[in-house]
Amino acid sequence: MGKSYLLLGPEEGDKKEKLIEIKSTVKNEFPDLEEESYYASDDSASVILTSLRQPSLFSTHRLITINHLELAKKDSLLIKGLRSYVKESEEDVTLIMISSDSTSFFSLDEEKKIEKTIFYEEFDSNKINWIRNTFRKNTFAVTEDAIEEIMSSVENNKAEMRNLIDLISSYYRGKDESKKVIDGEDVSAVITRQKGENGYTLFKAVAKRDLEEALMIIESIALNDPMRLIGTLSTLTGEFRISENALLLRQKGLSEKEIQKQAKAITTSGYSQQGFNFRRKDGIFLALKNYTGDEIKRIIAFLIKSDNELKKAGSDAKETFEDIVYTIIINGGKEKKAELYTPLEVKLV
Repeated sequence: MGKSYLLLGPEEGDKKEKLIEIKSTVKNEFPDLEEESYYASDDSASVILTSLRQPSLFSTHRLITINHLELAKKDSLLIKGLRSYVKESEEDVTLIMISSDSTSFFSLDEEKKIEKTIFYEEFDSNKINWIRNTFRKNTFAVTEDAIEEIMSSVENNKAEMRNLIDLISSYYRGKDESKKVIDGEDVSAVITRQKGENGYTLFKAVAKRDLEEALMIIESIALNDPMRLIGTLSTLTGEFRISENALLLRQKGLSEKEIQKQAKAITTSGYSQQGFNFRRKDGIFLALKNYTGDEIKRIIAFLIKSDNELKKAGSDAKETFEDIVYTIIINGGKEKKAELYTPLEVKLV
């Protein structure tokens, strides 16, 4: 019988570490592992339940993750189907169900067939020590007012706090190599800065081919609201589309001023707003400077393909977006999956 996990509770940081641990264990046992990730919803119910029972043609084992199970109703098709599934699960499937709630939809008998873990929020005293130690691992000392600023600025779980700590550390490491202590004003300055990040600021960093700045912007957007990443990818695609047309107009001999008035995104829908404002001007002309026409075409195709992957990524959305941006900046939209992860780790540590 296949293994089923239920990860519950509000402490997202510890929950994510457990998720990584499970995935690593399963991957070690089944190197040809096939992974699928879903959001719990009425629309996805039939797809998820069919997939659980559908054998793979290409791998010996599958890992299926269902995110945000708290969004499903107790009497929904999805929950009824999952309750039935865990009673007699498939041999070649590892199922991971994730919910921010601390209560389970399953009966006591059903839970005997599930490995359930509840992740509760820690006491503030433990979080203070954890923040201090996490900064220390990033080679910074941290003041008490900085710790208070972090705890009052984000949701009190380790996932949110780690994202902010990594963002702060990365920002000041790049700004001042001699800096060793982070105080409350430093934290406040980064938080104020990150609230202004969006798809257009990300596109400008990508247009400059500045990987470190682009990754920091993604971190900022994800920290503020992870759901914005899908819209951010759409903006990125739109700006590359308008850059493609701007390049065509430049090749026809139009001036920058004329290009700014006439350029429009080439879309499948046939509708596109003409021209772009001065705030977008720098990013678009930087893209024309730093990417070839072939690269821009390849990047647009890659972004269109990546849209569906990002929507299915669930809790891994930020990491998926980082890989997308790496492929654009370093490889000009050419996929070289074996090279994606090591450079990202170096930049974010």
